[in-house]
Amino acid sequence: MALDLTLSPLYRITGQEAPSMPGLLVTLPPRKTARSREQDRLLVYLLLTGNATISSAEYTKITADAADVFYQASGSLTSALRSTSDSINRALLDRNLSTSGRGQYVNGWLTLAAVREAHCTVLLSGPMHLYFLGKPGTRHIYEPVLAGKGLGLSQTVPVHFSQAELQAGDRILFCGRVPPAWESALNDAAPASLAGTRRRLVTLTGEDLNAVLLQVTDGTGKLTLLPGGTEPREEPVQTAALNSRSTPTGLPPTVNLPRAARADSQPVEESIPAAAHVVQPSAYAIPPERDEEKTSESEPVVTSTPISQPVTARPKAPREFPASIPRAQPQVQMPEPPAEEKVPPIIKEEIKTPSRRTRREILPKISREPKAPEAPREPSERTRQAARALAGSIRGLRNINQRVGEGLRKFLPRLLPATDAGESPIISSTVMFLIAILAPVIVVTVASVVYLRFGRSIQYETYLTAANNDRVQAQSLTDPVEQWKAWERVLTDVERAESVRKTSETIQIRAEAEEKRDTLLGILRLQFSPAFSTNLGITVSRMAASETDLYLLNAETGAVLRAEFTNGRGFQIDTSFSCAPGVYGGYTVGPLVDILAMPTLNSINATVLGIDAAGNLLYCAPNQVAQAIPLPPPDTNWNRVTAFVMDSGNLYVLDALSRAVWVYTGKDGTFIDRPYFFFGGQTPEKQDVIDLLVVGDELYMLHSDGHLSNCSYSRIETKPTQCTDPVTLTNPFPAYQDTDLFGTAHITQIAVSAPPDTSLLLLSADDQAVFRITPRSFELQNQMKPATIGTSSPVPSGPVDAIAVAPNHVLYLAIDGQVYFATGMP
Repeated sequence: MALDLTLSPLYRITGQEAPSMPGLLVTLPPRKTARSREQDRLLVYLLLTGNATISSAEYTKITADAADVFYQASGSLTSALRSTSDSINRALLDRNLSTSGRGQYVNGWLTLAAVREAHCTVLLSGPMHLYFLGKPGTRHIYEPVLAGKGLGLSQTVPVHFSQAELQAGDRILFCGRVPPAWESALNDAAPASLAGTRRRLVTLTGEDLNAVLLQVTDGTGKLTLLPGGTEPREEPVQTAALNSRSTPTGLPPTVNLPRAARADSQPVEESIPAAAHVVQPSAYAIPPERDEEKTSESEPVVTSTPISQPVTARPKAPREFPASIPRAQPQVQMPEPPAEEKVPPIIKEEIKTPSRRTRREILPKISREPKAPEAPREPSERTRQAARALAGSIRGLRNINQRVGEGLRKFLPRLLPATDAGESPIISSTVMFLIAILAPVIVVTVASVVYLRFGRSIQYETYLTAANNDRVQAQSLTDPVEQWKAWERVLTDVERAESVRKTSETIQIRAEAEEKRDTLLGILRLQFSPAFSTNLGITVSRMAASETDLYLLNAETGAVLRAEFTNGRGFQIDTSFSCAPGVYGGYTVGPLVDILAMPTLNSINATVLGIDAAGNLLYCAPNQVAQAIPLPPPDTNWNRVTAFVMDSGNLYVLDALSRAVWVYTGKDGTFIDRPYFFFGGQTPEKQDVIDLLVVGDELYMLHSDGHLSNCSYSRIETKPTQCTDPVTLTNPFPAYQDTDLFGTAHITQIAVSAPPDTSLLLLSADDQAVFRITPRSFELQNQMKPATIGTSSPVPSGPVDAIAVAPNHVLYLAIDGQVYFATGMP
């Protein structure tokens, strides 16, 4: 990740800025973590309020224990964050119960941010604020209803989740209480440097402050935590455009947060110790305990932590809608430092430039204590043997060169014309020079031919024999996990053999190994072909398909493209088709956010239907002008429409920010009646739904963290609509063993397969996989992936942007401006 992240605490008590900020912990993964936590970086921002007094050691222990809980929690990222918040809640609740007799209590406001590459998942508990200051303006995340009153007050922990992406030039402000003087400055924030933003916020008010300001800049992946009261260096303002693939709920891209070093973490650049975590005495914080005995000099202390940790970025073209909410992203495990190495502490300096005091402590005093030169080490017996072998080879080459030269010297004169009797032929110096040059060349050429003919054949036979032995072993095994490992070894040996020579035998063994491996893992390979002869040069956010046509939604413009199938030539774009934002019959239609293929019979004769964020429908068809009809608004009016779907002639519209799904009864493809609320008296707790699907009375919703929820509509007034959140997905293939297939997937869209075998389809974008799930039992049937031809595939690597399924069982995948289709889908 080529982004530098800089954290600057805004922590002021009684008019003075403190050098360290209590409750701010930023940490790298330790050496021993649970599965799926190896690449997660954690930020803990804990703000304690109440009337109790808490020691700095206890305060520090709470945040450190929370980090330990996070890195020992397996499963999904949101589950680990929830376990972390639960651990803090238990610690605070136990403390409150022990001091309840004295009328003392502690209330914790918590922000947890887990970062995986450029993707960040944030958990808020309590009335915490998050301001996103970017080029388009200010976005404010504040959910006091969902996030509740905080931690330590009850056994249940109310939390609110958000997910988004980092972009260079963004600034993020985390704050527990926003001073009134900041509101206008934050709402009208213009692009500025970290130093300028910090200076403006600090000078606007004289109140006590407790906030964290973060800025994202282009760089090498360095993370820096500045000490409190230190003004950052002035740097050029970066105003990179926002990535339009951020959350479809309208939330801003959040940040990949830095962290403070831990004793067992990976190598980072540490800062020098400073004051320990002391609870801040402000209008909204617990007064600190000034007991000398409880804050001894032996206590650990924390201040600024410049962290320089380069990470590789994955470039992605910006897209306006919809945002594929990221999930797990596999990374290469970072190297661990030797146990005896320690990073010298520094402040705002690179690891290669330690402070003057540090240099005096860690550098050897060469000038005062010169070391005696070490005696040369005696070579080992193996070294002597290698030297003797090399010398023998050189002597042999010289002897061969000499013999060839003498032979040519005797042979060449016989080819010359006869000379007088008794007169020996004279060979010129030029001929002798050519002999000296050509002789070694001939020797090397002959040796090379011998090696290429016989030596590489020996390598090929060695690898092929190993592949056949592993193949026999795999066929004899009965445990699915061991079988899978054995077939993986077969593929490894075949790849080595084919690096020497590719034959029909290696091709046959590879095909068998791949088939057996895919069977064990439940993978169904489909043969995909490109739909267009050239790349379209656009980002496709949604697709819809009929038996003959394919419709693509341009993420940047919100317009629809139509492609028609031509026999033998794939698909061609219909340049005369018009379905784009504009004014139609007095109605203004904005950029479309979703599309669907219309039934063949409808009163408007439309083939595709689109909807914008304001609930305006746009009916389009070839060779006719598009027609706009606004949907009757619901009782609460629209917040932002993010998706819609049609089932049995009825239209289901998702307004994620309002936590609502509105149902419109259809009449020949038109929707003129006012809608009804799908959930009845039950309102979903979260507003993070990014896609939905309806099959009969069953509603399936895909959430931003990749989990699925299900609601069954009740037509009986006395029986309310029942919802299950989350739905447990079952993987019946034992070869995965303890691997969480769904937890590590990046699921971005949901669809349904064509009858008669109706299944739920979940798109795992990064793996180019489509999971087939049974609607009732939620069990994995298989996962469809592109087939490979040898070691190559017609589908390039990269995430899938959109998915569509045609009624004639054709599966479409949109990848980087091109569409690939496969027939014969189950």
